[in-house]
Amino acid sequence: MKTSKKVIALVLSVVMLVGCFSASAFAIDDAYTPSIVIPGIFQSETKYYEDGEATDLEAPFFMDSTIEIVGLALTEALMPLGDLIMSQEDKDNKAAQAVADVLGEALMEKSRCDENGQFVHDIRATKYNDCFADLSAHDQEYILDQIPLQNYIDIAGGENLYFFSYASLGNMIDTAQELYDFIQFVKEDSGSDKVNIVPISQGGSVANALMQIYADNERSVAEDINRIVYVVPALDGSTLIGEIYQYGLLDDEELYTTMLPSLLGEEDMISYLVNIILRIMPNANVNAILDTAVHTLIMDYTRYSTLMWGLCPSGNYEACREMYLTQPGLEAIVEQTDWFYNAQCNRYDNILNAIEDGVKVFDIVDYNVSLYQIVDSWDDVNADGIIQLDSTSMGAFSYGVDVQLGDDYVAAVSPNCADPENHDHTDPNGIVDACAGLLPDTTFYFYNQNHERTGSNDVIMKLVTELLVDESFVDVYSKADKFPQFNVGRNSKGLMRDVAEMKEYDTSDLTEEEKALLADAIAQAEAQLDQTNVDLDAFEEAKSNFYDVRDQILNRDAEPEIKENDAYMSFGDALKQIMQLLSEILYMYFGGLGFSEM
Repeated sequence: MKTSKKVIALVLSVVMLVGCFSASAFAIDDAYTPSIVIPGIFQSETKYYEDGEATDLEAPFFMDSTIEIVGLALTEALMPLGDLIMSQEDKDNKAAQAVADVLGEALMEKSRCDENGQFVHDIRATKYNDCFADLSAHDQEYILDQIPLQNYIDIAGGENLYFFSYASLGNMIDTAQELYDFIQFVKEDSGSDKVNIVPISQGGSVANALMQIYADNERSVAEDINRIVYVVPALDGSTLIGEIYQYGLLDDEELYTTMLPSLLGEEDMISYLVNIILRIMPNANVNAILDTAVHTLIMDYTRYSTLMWGLCPSGNYEACREMYLTQPGLEAIVEQTDWFYNAQCNRYDNILNAIEDGVKVFDIVDYNVSLYQIVDSWDDVNADGIIQLDSTSMGAFSYGVDVQLGDDYVAAVSPNCADPENHDHTDPNGIVDACAGLLPDTTFYFYNQNHERTGSNDVIMKLVTELLVDESFVDVYSKADKFPQFNVGRNSKGLMRDVAEMKEYDTSDLTEEEKALLADAIAQAEAQLDQTNVDLDAFEEAKSNFYDVRDQILNRDAEPEIKENDAYMSFGDALKQIMQLLSEILYMYFGGLGFSEM
């Protein structure tokens, strides 16, 4: 009897012990709220299908081969352009229309939507109906290349990360409804009561629509969502889209001087060469070609994409609606774009209602980078290169890039600051009034950070991670030493990769001095990468030192061929400078005139 009791006691003890371990394991697995990434424009893998089979054509424009595009251009535009160049006159706007038609067919035809806002062709975004951990190696690699959240996976596990995908030129309402349904799927798949969402760039526009769906259904966002971490969100579209739709491209000064270098890079000789070549046509015809191309691309293509309308700022919408959506047959498009415009106008109310119901909302903003120089107001607003500060920051104020607010500027008093008398939201660079933004207590700013390189800033990715995994992280004061409200932009993705590679480098053939030099360079680089409160000068110094040492190590046995390459590069630099100087002189003396007009 005693033996039986001992056996029973032992079994019960084992069961209880296993139960404890199981409960502990469950607690660990269940410790993190699953997070859904809502990516930005063209960050979803999207494919063009023919007869139900995916083609090899590359997103986002699914262009045919270069030979076919050249053939199209020769067939459609060669003769009209030849006539224009020979006669210096574009009769009946034929050359301009031919160029516009070629651009439209090459760039947009396969992504075209119809009068209901649906793709004409079979365009599909790859759907991920599994958590990150259960996706294929290809899908995992693609997602991390777009949104490098390896830190999140290391902490919370791949089972708690989900990626929502959509075709960026498609339908806004359908996409938002799919996201709404995806949230329900993730809750069921993960067994969690709620999810976090991370809307990035264009994903911010989709999030506007999502929150309006909750409002239309008389549901609280808090029923499904725990935290929202916006990352450079297009909450009020992009000035680039709004002004191109409403006014077209910029005037002559930027067209012949800065537009192409802004798009292609100031170090690209081709951008200045094209500035010169453009002058074989009269100024009026160059402008006519650009205006016609923009008008055709909008009228024949993008006006049917309601996701693209989602990137039109609310301040431009009504005028653009009048310009492009008043023709008969567009009633379905108008109904959808009007619905989104309402969601866009309601964005602050919907966000504040979500907060009142218990959702924690954070915002990460890049600033002090001029817009691309393709619209007239490129230098009038503070931006991140793509989206204006007002849109990404929910209303923060700035006079412009590198423009100080000044001693006489009176900062806004935010009704949403928890303790306005004691909280300090001062930009150390003196450029942004954070209190003019909707959420000064939970909005983080990265100075001189370019929108397109946001994913290459490891500090931003680490900040996103900690906001998602640490429930005690509730505002900009929670971890101010580690993640200050105002931080600095940096490009660290390549350095992280290269440091990791050099840590695996076989040093057996190196001298002791070389080994010590490499180890020290790696240690300095890693020390700076570990710093999330960025000292940019120290970071750049460590980065430069690392690459100097790395190149010294990797090229220790290389033949001294560098002089010839240096000479070539010097010639290339000189040629670029000559082209740039010639381009600037032509504009200085002749404005936008073509050669025949000079």
